[in-house]
Amino acid sequence: MKSLSVLALTLAIAAPLAAQAGERPQPLPDQKSVVARTLQPCPGGLERFLPGDYYFCSAARNYWSGNEGLAREGLKNAAAWASKPAQYALGVMYFNGDHAQKNRPLGLAWLALAAERHDPAYEPTFISAYQQVTPEERAQADAYWKELKTTYADDIAAPRAERRFDREYQQIAWATNFGGSVFIDGVTIPYGFGFPDDGPLQSGFSLGRILQTQKAMYFYGYNSHVFVGEAQLVPIGTVAARTTPAEQN
Repeated sequence: MKSLSVLALTLAIAAPLAAQAGERPQPLPDQKSVVARTLQPCPGGLERFLPGDYYFCSAARNYWSGNEGLAREGLKNAAAWASKPAQYALGVMYFNGDHAQKNRPLGLAWLALAAERHDPAYEPTFISAYQQVTPEERAQADAYWKELKTTYADDIAAPRAERRFDREYQQIAWATNFGGSVFIDGVTIPYGFGFPDDGPLQSGFSLGRILQTQKAMYFYGYNSHVFVGEAQLVPIGTVAARTTPAEQN
């Protein structure tokens, strides 16, 4: 299940809204309750464990507050911590020109990064975008992708994010293994993130299970990825070439 911030921002980029620069976007009627909760402060303690989720939450909050520039910067910060939803959001924004200057090759490059785990939530959008661009745009996308991957690709960003989580998790391992309670700002009272709201302290065992579940969701597909030779955007495009219209539907 997607976190609240992921869902809210996905709704934002999937349904372009008529908002001028500097104005707060107006949610569609069925988005209002989700957006209202997204505007709540992001749990500061989450930045310790999964900074990609924290910065994605911050990006969603800035987007719905009308700070689109800060939202894009938040997405880039999240993307640098291997956040596939952030990379996907940047891809759609740039490819379609939704609340960002339209740049289809740049958008395609971000979508390629989002799809590198072959997640069905993101790969079909990459395939569709790849099939829409011209050969010249594909060549430019390949150049963008080669530049972006030095910071944002899983080979670089995911191990760094995983080391960050494991290092911070070790600091509460005693409570997880031997009992006791833990307080983490905004995480043990994490409005909007699906955790129990049962007071400022939470058992280490319970919190450990929650954090490990969040980690598994965050890195979904990463440990199963397979690369043959030097990864390139163009070979990824062969997946799109082999996908028939019937398979896309």
